[in-house]
Amino acid sequence: MFEKIMASLQEIPAYSILISAVVVVFIALSILTMFGKAREEKEVEQLRWNKVSAHMALYDTARRVVIPLEADEILVGRHGAADIRFSDMSVSRYHAVLYVSNGIWSVMDLDSKSGTFVNGRKIRSQVKLKDMDEIRFGNKTVIIRQRRGKQQHV
Repeated sequence: MFEKIMASLQEIPAYSILISAVVVVFIALSILTMFGKAREEKEVEQLRWNKVSAHMALYDTARRVVIPLEADEILVGRHGAADIRFSDMSVSRYHAVLYVSNGIWSVMDLDSKSGTFVNGRKIRSQVKLKDMDEIRFGNKTVIIRQRRGKQQHV
């Protein structure tokens, strides 16, 4: 088998083999460049998101879990379409929206039955959140704070 391959290669002119090798090297370098650029773009996008999101997360102290805030707008509720779902019946299907703008997180109640509270006060409109604010959706309480290290995620 090896002898047949060598014989067929000897019939091909040397410049054809050289051109093929150059093409293969060019394709390999192109692929490596694309992977490098994609990795660079991912790192830049992560830095941008870290600046926009201010590294915030919700801490569910009852269950001892961290709920990362990883989108510009997050729907909180009991419905399956909610980004953050709480099965507690005091939480409406579409209870509230968390969103970030210029590194500042805000919460807005979506006319839920049991209401949304920030630091014990019922909110009636959009409220800007600060590190360590307590947010209550119905009977479900979470704390928004800056993420520190690796913790258990939901």
